[in-house]
Amino acid sequence: MLLGLAGCIESYMPDVVAAPASYLVVDGFINGNGRTRILLSRSLSVGSAEAAPVVRGATLFIADTTGQRYSLRETAVAGTYISDSLQLPTGRRYQLQLTLGTGASAPAYASQLVPLKVTPDFDQLELVHQDGQVRVLASTHDPSGSARFYRWRASETWEFNAPRRSELEVIGGLVRPRVTPIYTCYRSEQPSGIVQASTASLRQDFLSQQRILAFSDRAERVKVRYSVLVTQIAETAEEFAYYELLRKNTEAVGTVNDPLPTQLTGNVHRVGDATEPVLGFVGAHTVVQRRLFATPASLGLPKDWAFDDPYSSCAFGPELVPDPNDKISLRIYRPNTRVFKSGDNVPTQYYIVSGDTLGYEGGPRACVDCRTRGTTVKPSFW
Repeated sequence: MLLGLAGCIESYMPDVVAAPASYLVVDGFINGNGRTRILLSRSLSVGSAEAAPVVRGATLFIADTTGQRYSLRETAVAGTYISDSLQLPTGRRYQLQLTLGTGASAPAYASQLVPLKVTPDFDQLELVHQDGQVRVLASTHDPSGSARFYRWRASETWEFNAPRRSELEVIGGLVRPRVTPIYTCYRSEQPSGIVQASTASLRQDFLSQQRILAFSDRAERVKVRYSVLVTQIAETAEEFAYYELLRKNTEAVGTVNDPLPTQLTGNVHRVGDATEPVLGFVGAHTVVQRRLFATPASLGLPKDWAFDDPYSSCAFGPELVPDPNDKISLRIYRPNTRVFKSGDNVPTQYYIVSGDTLGYEGGPRACVDCRTRGTTVKPSFW
């Protein structure tokens, strides 16, 4: 009977609803003890392959219930607006005010007034090796019992190396000793998942070893040195509910038992026209951050531990200079090169046999130049 039921299942591919209008998207929050960063963009149709267009040239302010206003300015990153580093007074309610363009007819938007939530500090933040995973665990509590709703973000950075060190590079079409380092790089990522938890149903406002992040203990990111910056914020119940619905819409769909997607209702509206959809929820809270570091030794991994290798399919080979298969008139000699001249391949060292230098060894750029996956600029916190 089960086989028969499975045979009756047909895929359903609904037509994408046409969305002739693009809606304003407000991404960010009011930071009570630092810089506020707001990204303004426009929504796109579900089927669009384009990047979301950003909104430039807007005027933004943080306003409170006493009439005090703090301006935000657009950064070099188009569509991103930041304030000065602020220490906002508690006990007031805050909102984001913004105007798109100039002139009396420019559309204005505002978020609802919200209280400034004070975020308690971490009791403990740790990187642990458990059950084949590296986990980031947080513990916190609020003696006043006023926090109750928490959300976390993680920003990861790790050091990695190319599979081979390059001692040569091509300068002006000729192979020379390497000057530009390309062996050690750093990569940063920010997981997109929404991680939050509530103590509203508990007697005490206390969380113990809340999992913020987890990944395989064989991941390349912990092979050399790894760092994670964890941000903790306390939310209002309304903001918590918004992000929980957003999490369900984006992360918990696709199987039979998952919830159906639902309409997101944020707290930003157009002034004078509350019927216009605006995406985003602008909360106000202080921020607590802490950075952790880990190495294979600090995680208790053995020296012969086998890490995942993103370079496992790389192939390396020699270029003979001169190549005995070339005609005499076509032969090239060191420091000339044909294979490595275009930049698609990178030389690593001289090809030496029995003490004779016969050419160069090397491989594809993606297998030699670590900058294809990161940057050689060491982070300031490293």
